[in-house]
Amino acid sequence: MFLNRFAVLFALFAVLSCASLPAQTISTQATIRIRVAVVGDFMCHDSQVSAALQKDGTYDYTSCYAHIAPLIAKADFAFGNLETVLAGKAQKYTGYPAFNSPDSYAVAIKQAGFDALTTANNHSFDRGYFGVKRTLEVLDSLGIPHTGTTDSQQERSKPLVVNVQGVKIGILAYAYGLNGGAAPMQYRTTVNIVDSAAIRADIQYLQSLTAAERPDIILASLHWGTEYQLQPRADQRKFAEWLFRAGVHALLGAHPHVVQTVENKGLVRVADGHLDTLRFPAIYSMGNFISGQRTKPRETGVIVWLEIEKSAVNGAASIVGLSYTPTYIDKYRSDAGRTEYRVLNVPQTVKEAEQNPKLYPANITKRLREILKDIKEQFATPDNVFHLVE
Repeated sequence: MFLNRFAVLFALFAVLSCASLPAQTISTQATIRIRVAVVGDFMCHDSQVSAALQKDGTYDYTSCYAHIAPLIAKADFAFGNLETVLAGKAQKYTGYPAFNSPDSYAVAIKQAGFDALTTANNHSFDRGYFGVKRTLEVLDSLGIPHTGTTDSQQERSKPLVVNVQGVKIGILAYAYGLNGGAAPMQYRTTVNIVDSAAIRADIQYLQSLTAAERPDIILASLHWGTEYQLQPRADQRKFAEWLFRAGVHALLGAHPHVVQTVENKGLVRVADGHLDTLRFPAIYSMGNFISGQRTKPRETGVIVWLEIEKSAVNGAASIVGLSYTPTYIDKYRSDAGRTEYRVLNVPQTVKEAEQNPKLYPANITKRLREILKDIKEQFATPDNVFHLVE
């Protein structure tokens, strides 16, 4: 009898111990649970290139992520959109309107804890086919999985499938178009452009994979929308519904350079052989994760957190938790007198400022409180499904 009671108490202690851990991978005999972090655009304007230049002529972007990296480390898998190309020094490093960044820009992203990148956006072809090809070569050399562009002149970029602690995630990536119009005919396949037929074909491709390869969850990364607008357009809302009916589980958008209002759409869809009302998160724009833009609110972004749970019994998976963390791109003078850029975790920074008002200038602390309020409003839904996290 004593042994039985001891076993029960030990099991209860184990359960409570797991519940107190950060919301990363939690696996039991019945379920696997992972945490995915998604951010908006990684941009690199001229001012960022200048700030990263070192005395020896190299470029170093690691300080950009020193404040935010501990938070990214809490994700089991993290990705965002690379809105620049890595065409090499000979092509000249430039920001807007035609981007080209040092290879060390991607190195810093990986060191910050990001596991993959999407590469489909309106700047994907800023250095033509050569830029597309070399960008992918650099990412491959760094071991960074990617989707959205390809060096193939015959086939479009295939969706990315990653296995995260036993949960398979499919990632689709598309851009609304390219700056300067369409790519030359022989390079039309190099950048995935938003097209319902192509997206449907990619979803069907994922669903046709073998059981060992087929994704449990499909995420769509769309580079789209109207720049600097805080609301998505009506046609985007409609297209989001189409995506969910086609088989996508979450929409994660970027390009407007501001954080837009989100939705948790309820749609009737076939699930487990019968009709059911399911809910799907539509995050139309996550804003800039890092950039040189300073006009409010372009210096803000958001990390979106998806809690995904998979049954070890029947293999069914679903998104069971939605959270967000507002971010701020801080342009400041370092102790060495250099201009620096860094991504700040807004709720954490507000707490730091409350504990030590001298840590940040008063105008920055004021701005961070404004951002916290504004993004809370953007992520408010009737069912209050999105939760603020640090």
